[in-house]
Amino acid sequence: MNENHRKVPKRIEQAILDSLKGGVVPRIGLPYITVGRKNEIEALLRDVDIIADGGASFRFIVGRYGSGKSFLIQTIRNYVMDKGFIVADADLSPERRLQGTRGQGLATYRELISNLSTKTKPEGGALTLVLDRWISGVQAQAVRETGLEPGDAALTQAVDQKIYAVTSAVSELVHGFEIGLPQSHWL
Repeated sequence: MNENHRKVPKRIEQAILDSLKGGVVPRIGLPYITVGRKNEIEALLRDVDIIADGGASFRFIVGRYGSGKSFLIQTIRNYVMDKGFIVADADLSPERRLQGTRGQGLATYRELISNLSTKTKPEGGALTLVLDRWISGVQAQAVRETGLEPGDAALTQAVDQKIYAVTSAVSELVHGFEIGLPQSHWL
């Protein structure tokens, strides 16, 4: 069968049509309808490769209304989430800017955190999953290092100390004091 004439599964077809009827970019099935964005997608996928190798990349996608910015971003989001990346995105606007005197920078940060997505939580709201996984990793590391059993009060203290070590390192950054609170201020 010719690759250019792949059959779209019915459930994906319906999701695509429903999204397009509603005027929004489909969350699934984008590879079936992506046309004419080869250069942009290849450039962004090179950035993904850099990130996967431990590097960093940052891009702004700019264009007129209807030029396909959201479509392009959603295409890349789906691809990288399938590869196990955590994704955050936000549209900039007068209310959400990189900085501002009326909390616009904070609004952008809130939007990014609200839109934090993973493969298992692609619609956003994945911060809890990310933190739970990190804390589980800290607990497992503490068990390996101390040999203590789960439920042991000394293990809880060892985990708290590991978390405090990370958050106190963050407190040295600009505005980091809001994150790296002393243990006496933990809830």
